[in-house]
Amino acid sequence: MMDTAISRKIEPPTIPGYELKQLVGKGGMGEVHMATQLSLQRTVAVKLLKHELAKDDQFVGRFEKEGAALASLRHPQIVSIVDRGKAGDTYYLVMEFVDGPSLREKMRDADFDSERALVTMLLVTKAIEYAHGRGVIHRDLKPENILFDEQAGGIPKVTDFGLAGLDESHGPELRNLTQTHVSMGTASYMAPEQSVDAKSAGPRADLYSIGVMLYETLTGELPIGQFDPPSTKKQGLDKRLDPIIARCLKPNPDDRYPSATALIADLEKVVQVNSYLSKSKETPAQRLVRRAQEMGRRVGRTLAIAIVMLALTIIGAVFLRKRADNKRVASGVELMTDFGAKFPLTSPGRVDKKTREVTMGDGPDTVGLMALGRKPEVKGGVIDFGEVDDEATGRVVIDADVMGSGVDFSAVVDTQETPPGRLEPLWELFRGRRPDARSALMLLGEHGRYVALVISGGNSEPTLEWALGPDKRGFMQAPLPVKRVGQRLALRMDPETGELFAVSGDGRDARVLGDGLWLGPYWRQLLGDSPRLAVGCLEGRCVFRQVLVQGLELPSGLSPPPMPRADLLEPDDGDQQNLKLSPGKKPPGKQVASKPPPPKKPSPPPPKRPPPPPKRK
Repeated sequence: MMDTAISRKIEPPTIPGYELKQLVGKGGMGEVHMATQLSLQRTVAVKLLKHELAKDDQFVGRFEKEGAALASLRHPQIVSIVDRGKAGDTYYLVMEFVDGPSLREKMRDADFDSERALVTMLLVTKAIEYAHGRGVIHRDLKPENILFDEQAGGIPKVTDFGLAGLDESHGPELRNLTQTHVSMGTASYMAPEQSVDAKSAGPRADLYSIGVMLYETLTGELPIGQFDPPSTKKQGLDKRLDPIIARCLKPNPDDRYPSATALIADLEKVVQVNSYLSKSKETPAQRLVRRAQEMGRRVGRTLAIAIVMLALTIIGAVFLRKRADNKRVASGVELMTDFGAKFPLTSPGRVDKKTREVTMGDGPDTVGLMALGRKPEVKGGVIDFGEVDDEATGRVVIDADVMGSGVDFSAVVDTQETPPGRLEPLWELFRGRRPDARSALMLLGEHGRYVALVISGGNSEPTLEWALGPDKRGFMQAPLPVKRVGQRLALRMDPETGELFAVSGDGRDARVLGDGLWLGPYWRQLLGDSPRLAVGCLEGRCVFRQVLVQGLELPSGLSPPPMPRADLLEPDDGDQQNLKLSPGKKPPGKQVASKPPPPKKPSPPPPKRPPPPPKRK
């Protein structure tokens, strides 16, 4: 028995000549283990086909095809194969072990700038050019399949040829292992022709995937639909990249580059490879000196600018204060800021797939977190945004799949104001009164969509805010008293009615803050089909304890209504709410704006109060 990278115990299979050490990854076809090759005492990666798939000749053939594809390739940017075989009922491949992060992890690193992204993609394209020259089409290029070899100076290497095929000009042996009219690959990176029929996808399908990764590494977004040129998404990008990426992403394969060689010729006109490689070969002392010189130049420029700005600020203090007051935005909009700084974190907890429950705290499992902006301290399952430093705003996204037709997301929240400092009068002179400390529970979607329950550390009322599209924003305020310290708060999506409720308290003391927000049974698609849960903090100290995520299902016997048309998944203007519930009055029903909904569109069901949340363990 041995510990694995995903915190569970397994009985490692016996592979002659190799000693399996640790599970480092899982995929659709099998598992990858770090192992020791006993004959040479070197570290290798052993990929095992899943036992249930080993009984299917098609999957066995596809697994062996990956070994055959790798065996035909010898390139510094392609992971090489060491051995392959079968031990009992276990099929295995032995490959070189790449000790480094994936491109997906690198993209979260603040030091991974546009120059490094372009050089990485140029080297990947050269590897694909080499593979195409030997008739191998990868067909599953994505950031997860690009690994960085830290021992070789951080060069990228292409791996996972499990869906590879041969070009027709090189024979049908491997190509015939893919069925006709079957879509295979990763949807966000697949060429249109590949999503219809993987067997017919030629070399230009790989160029489409390279175009998607180029756009994502440079802008942080996927090119979906009518996407904007990358130079308009990120300041400072070379505009020569716009037509290059646009040509890679043409829907018709004939409109793309004819080959990887042609793409490389255009990329090399933009990418400064020599500058990047020279930086990669620097010694730590040289790198420290260069960064100190760059820092000195930046500080000098910043100091000169600061002197001028200080003079202008003193002259226009009153004017700037008034503009600052007018520019304050909703708390949720501040929390959805596209922060440059990202910090991967972990917390102990329990992940129970049967009950669809994820808890942070004591437990044998590991819960992944991603902090953006202001970095918190995570200890014993507690997320603690301490005293405000340079960054006043931060959020932590919890790596827990929102499973089920509904969800119950709760935490015990403390919200504390920052004590006034010596420079507080100066702050108020130029910026006005400092905003209250605020904590938030958030349901996040794609393209800036969110729903947030915001609790203030001052005397402001609890607020439920949402932004579900460019013109689909609103908020509700509830005059109910909420404790600023030690209060359990929850966002609960009712799986039966499609209503989202903000709940204060626990057990019998649970109360709904205002009305429910009706999103409908297809609320996932409204948020972009990949909802995530997060906690956020503005200004003061915010502490989140006993964080709980639980998926909710429809009651037995019920089924969701038929899937509506795609154009009906967007809420109309009538779905906006801007409510403030008066003290002492019965909370009103669902409010609608003055603009009526389109004719014949069914009205949403009446709000339904959720049952009290389950007792905590």
